[in-house]
Amino acid sequence: MRIALFGATGSTGKFVIEEALRQGHSLSVYTRDARKLQALRGRIDIVVGDLQDKDAIAKCLHGSDAVISALGPNSLKVQGDRPVMHGLSNIIAVMKKSKVRRLIQISTAAYRDPKDGFAFNVRAFALLFSLIARKGFEDIRATAELIAKSDLDWTLVRIPNLKDGPAAGVIDTGWYGRTQLGMKLSRGNLAKFLVEQIDDARFIRAAPGIADH
Repeated sequence: MRIALFGATGSTGKFVIEEALRQGHSLSVYTRDARKLQALRGRIDIVVGDLQDKDAIAKCLHGSDAVISALGPNSLKVQGDRPVMHGLSNIIAVMKKSKVRRLIQISTAAYRDPKDGFAFNVRAFALLFSLIARKGFEDIRATAELIAKSDLDWTLVRIPNLKDGPAAGVIDTGWYGRTQLGMKLSRGNLAKFLVEQIDDARFIRAAPGIADH
């Protein structure tokens, strides 16, 4: 299948690119700076633009079967008002116009799925994050709520603390407060799970939490 990838030049993006190519997918990758993807020329299609440029977004989405978004707040000091949410709003609008229905977005426990129970450690972590990085927390939650209210075939993949590392071993998947989920996840395992959702209907219109076993 063909995947349109947003957030490709972040810390997780390179893992998603390599995993998607390993699984045999083709990629259209959106970036503000093509130089950051220079080493991948010839293996992926690169589209340059920002998240306000709907024409460039449409070019990236052309011919795609699904969208994977690794977009998220890039620092404790978020610039502007909910920039990721506004960017996803534009991506969703172009997806609907282009008739692309599958959207997989990275999220966190800032968003609660209706199937969640009570998990003290998760609530405490989310509260701490909201205090340390309030604007980032609010952007993540608002982005998830925007996607969940859309009529797309969406999946929100909620993650704990990320660490660099390849896909290895097994991961736990489920709902906070009902499934035993750890507090760490390798970027390789995250990338593998994200790409696998292209063909997996189990979590359509749901927000599973995942973690290394």
